[in-house]
Amino acid sequence: MAQTLLKPLWATIAGIFTLGSVTVLKPAQAFSVTYNFTVQITSAAYESHGLMNGATEYGSLTYDNANLTGIGSEYVSAAPGSLTLEFNFLSKLHTQKNDLNYGSDAYLYDYPVAFFSNGRLLGLDFLVVPSPSQASQDELGFRIFRELFYVGATDNFNSGTLAGTVTYGNSAAVPEPSEIGGTILAFSCFSLWFLRRVKG
Repeated sequence: MAQTLLKPLWATIAGIFTLGSVTVLKPAQAFSVTYNFTVQITSAAYESHGLMNGATEYGSLTYDNANLTGIGSEYVSAAPGSLTLEFNFLSKLHTQKNDLNYGSDAYLYDYPVAFFSNGRLLGLDFLVVPSPSQASQDELGFRIFRELFYVGATDNFNSGTLAGTVTYGNSAAVPEPSEIGGTILAFSCFSLWFLRRVKG
């Protein structure tokens, strides 16, 4: 009798571990990864615009790690919606759609871009230039280029003046719904089997 009960029990446990191993074997399809970053202002050149020397600005970037192999030099960009970012600069929120070259097919990348080396984040290339028709007198363009922060950007050929440094924090991986659903399904099957055995 004990052997009769143990066989389906072990089969169920094996099924749970099999479902789990699918996620482990294919991690590139399982996670969105988020990095927080900070910009430390190290210049007093733009204090008249409200950007104070010593101030800190904050942002984050998120991408789907299915687009990376973790080998060699790689990048993720805004197309096809893989890279998203938020950066709060002088109390104004900027996203990937604010990049001067967002959606343009005139360049090698669909900006903004995050660069990697063997799976390690090197940094962003994110250029924001105020629209001539909408910019206020005090609004500043900027560029984040890897670990450097420039202020006063006006176009693709003028990134502005070096005004700070960028530090990228630890990453946080968030399971996609398909992975969570697989785990719930596995444990649901186990619970159903157990209840049927008890009633039997």
